[in-house]
Amino acid sequence: METTTEENIRIIFGLKLKKLRSDKKLSLQELSGKSGVSVSYLNEIENGKKYPKPDKINELARALETTYDQLVSLKINKNLTPVVQILNLKIINDFLFETFGVDKSLLMSMMASAPTRLSALINSVFEIARNYNLQEEHFYFSCLRSYQEMNDNYFEDIELAVDTFRAESGIEHAELLTSAQYAQLLRDKFNYRVEESDFSDFPKLRGFRSVFVKGEQPALLYNNRLTEQQKIFLFGKEIGFAYMKIEKRPMTTSWLKVDSFDHVLNNFRSSYFAQALHVNKSMLIPDLEKFFANTSWNPDALIALLEKYNTSPEMLLQRISNLLPKFFGFNELYFIRYSSKEPAKHLKEISKELHLSRNQVDIEYIISEQNYRRWITKNLVRYLDEKQHEESNAKKTLIDAVISKNEEGEDYLTISILRPMPELNNNANSVTIGFVLTDSVKKKISFLNDPALNIEKLGPIAELHFETPFALRKIREEEIKQAEYERLAKEVQNSTAGVH
Repeated sequence: METTTEENIRIIFGLKLKKLRSDKKLSLQELSGKSGVSVSYLNEIENGKKYPKPDKINELARALETTYDQLVSLKINKNLTPVVQILNLKIINDFLFETFGVDKSLLMSMMASAPTRLSALINSVFEIARNYNLQEEHFYFSCLRSYQEMNDNYFEDIELAVDTFRAESGIEHAELLTSAQYAQLLRDKFNYRVEESDFSDFPKLRGFRSVFVKGEQPALLYNNRLTEQQKIFLFGKEIGFAYMKIEKRPMTTSWLKVDSFDHVLNNFRSSYFAQALHVNKSMLIPDLEKFFANTSWNPDALIALLEKYNTSPEMLLQRISNLLPKFFGFNELYFIRYSSKEPAKHLKEISKELHLSRNQVDIEYIISEQNYRRWITKNLVRYLDEKQHEESNAKKTLIDAVISKNEEGEDYLTISILRPMPELNNNANSVTIGFVLTDSVKKKISFLNDPALNIEKLGPIAELHFETPFALRKIREEEIKQAEYERLAKEVQNSTAGVH
């Protein structure tokens, strides 16, 4: 972001004017009387809304006992330097101003009142991020999770867009489309060229699921190793981009580079569109009611839903996570995905997660709760992973669930699905959904007393190991180093006591 943009010039001029007026201890009314510029116009100038004409600038300079050149110069008082630094922070401009529409002039006006302290705070946050290798895209994805959590992961505007698209396209209420039908919709309604490719001419792209090429006729090239369910999601998401007229978007699946929060947010919105389009909520809600009404835990019922909707485990559980808070009152739930192309790393890194919780204030509680959720998920998936290695289960999708209790005494129901993913050389992909069994939730699930949900079936629970985000792990490593330093310093101090 350049300081010399028209908007920034207005903001800097307004801040300088306000600073000079304050230094002279003049009210807006008093400056108006001295300069002949109306109070309302002065207010707009100071808030960065208007830039005065030369004759007005001359009058203001005379009233403030300064010169025209000093007033219009982009050189600023040392006290306002931090404000310009903030104007030039790309992540602040992309995230706060452009994406969320925060009034830049209002924020700058607030900063002008205490620029050094506020700038120190913001710069400290970014210094911490740099020191702990918290990259810009990590910040964006963290913000996306917060955005989902604040909305209980349900977005009415996208649901309505899906309903409208269905009606315009003549898709019947209970109709489930194939990937070929979705591809045809892209061709017919949005003039797309949709082509399968092995990317043999571009070896570096062979691990990608798709590449989007902009142009008068947009093109979507997709990997010929994708499953039917993966193509359904991919084409549905592309319909979401096109129908919602989204311009800022990733060009490849998976990501090559995250350019802005808009890319992250828009990719999520189009993914949500694809899930809502393929898994109709008016069909899934009755199916979930029936599932919860079972008096025995029945993993085959979830297998049946996967087959009924011709969908991947991830799309099904993601769609369930959209609907449970809104239509069932399950407001404390989480979704976690583990995936890796290397078998040894399958359970080392979480590739996607979402946490809905009633407590959004107590940071220590949030971290503790999320750690517990990761821990119980990891143990359940490890149990499924061991079963997967049995010859009879080698090519099966496995599903299981347990009831567990965290340190706060809250009961959790955790359900995990593990399936082989040979299509793109992935060893396996596991997705988990879990929720706190509050009194209201217990009334809605009839199979909670089934002995099959006993956590003891997992065997000896693995050593407690919390997978904290990278930045927190680094902070804790530094805390350990600091503690060791203090211990050594104390030993040195004790050993030299009395020596002069």
